[in-house]
Amino acid sequence: MSTHEPNEQNSGTNAAAEEVEATLEPTGAEAGEDSAQAGQKETRPEPPPPDYREIRIQTLERALADRETTLHSYIRAHKKAEQDFDAYKARLERDRERELVAAKAKFVERLLDVDDNLERTISAAKQGTGGLNALVTGLDMVHRQFVERLGELGLERVDPIGRPFDPNSMEALGVVAVNDPAKNDTVVLTMRTGYRLGEREIRPALVQVGRFYS
Repeated sequence: MSTHEPNEQNSGTNAAAEEVEATLEPTGAEAGEDSAQAGQKETRPEPPPPDYREIRIQTLERALADRETTLHSYIRAHKKAEQDFDAYKARLERDRERELVAAKAKFVERLLDVDDNLERTISAAKQGTGGLNALVTGLDMVHRQFVERLGELGLERVDPIGRPFDPNSMEALGVVAVNDPAKNDTVVLTMRTGYRLGEREIRPALVQVGRFYS
């Protein structure tokens, strides 16, 4: 066996190991790139801390915008309610006017018959037919019809003669001496009839009050 063979094998083994090491070690360019990347990582600035003041301002601005939206909705609702209320008042006013006109028409309609009879009585008096008695009878009929129509409308005719004087519903035009003590401070003469509509005094009666002098 030759003495040179082991050396050749060792040389081949060493050469193969050097090639493997060469593949594992970075080249100069790669080493420079790695160093540059490492330097960049080391020198990259840290992100700034959050600005809580700016966040607070943005939160308040959003809340203010929401409040403004709510306020505008309230304003629109208020204007709508005002318009509805104005329309309601106008409708009530129109209804009241119609009811008033209807009540006036009903009142006038009930008095038209009285006016017709009064015209007939006046016409007969002018023609001289029937005499004075017929005229008085006609006028009395018209008057009674007029009072009846007022009663149908709820108007009460008040003649307080013989009643105790009531200053709340009567006006005294004077006093009259009486011989009967029972007539003291009572109505002895009605100068003008009073009228009452329900509980309301439309017109007080004008009266004279008796006074007993002992």
